[in-house]
Amino acid sequence: MDMIVNEFCKLRRTYITIVAVAIPLVSVVFGAGNYAANSETLESGWTSYWSQATLFYGMLFMVAGISILASSTWRVEHRGGNWNTLLTSSRSAASLVTAKLAVLIAMTSIMQCVFIVLSTIGGWVAGLSDMPPMALLASSLLAVVPAMAVAAWQSFASMLVRNFAMPVALGVVASLVAFGAIAAGATVAQFLLPPVGVATMLWMGGNAVAGSGVLEWSAVSGVLASTLLLTATAWLASVVYLRHADVKA
Repeated sequence: MDMIVNEFCKLRRTYITIVAVAIPLVSVVFGAGNYAANSETLESGWTSYWSQATLFYGMLFMVAGISILASSTWRVEHRGGNWNTLLTSSRSAASLVTAKLAVLIAMTSIMQCVFIVLSTIGGWVAGLSDMPPMALLASSLLAVVPAMAVAAWQSFASMLVRNFAMPVALGVVASLVAFGAIAAGATVAQFLLPPVGVATMLWMGGNAVAGSGVLEWSAVSGVLASTLLLTATAWLASVVYLRHADVKA
């Protein structure tokens, strides 16, 4: 637990709080704008509105946000002699990787809660009443689970690459490729591309993307299985790399 607290302390001078708010806000603005612009063709109601908000969020913004958070958590380790300090630490590689991932998952969860709150407020501003259906809220909240795989792989990429922007760019490209795989109906892609699971879960119960499934156990279990496999693989790769990394002169 002390390592996780220490990782949070390292982020005090970063802008991750802004990221956790700005990314969901931009997504909601895009979604609400698209919903308003197509009000004559879209069916009025929470399902259509929420589908538009999660469309952009699942297609690009959520993975981009996680990628930025991951680069931020490793950026401090790539500065000065911090990398050498990390490698010569008495802490095990497994505990270091786990602490980084725990912080990423926590920040992703916060970002997702912000998205749900802002999306709900955006719906009220758009003229919708009451609360969004529980199925839509549940699918958005459950998206944190497949996001763990994205966080694990982005953490690995950010550990390998000292450049802040490169891992973010890789995450964005992976997200766009994942959208293409979903559109093509390549279900096996969820075991190869972490963003597929995120988008699949976010879009459950919606109608913005053709073929979006309903929120039921058979669909959720597939996402959970791919998440477990991808997260474990990324965690193991990170630990192995950190154990064999050389101290830089």
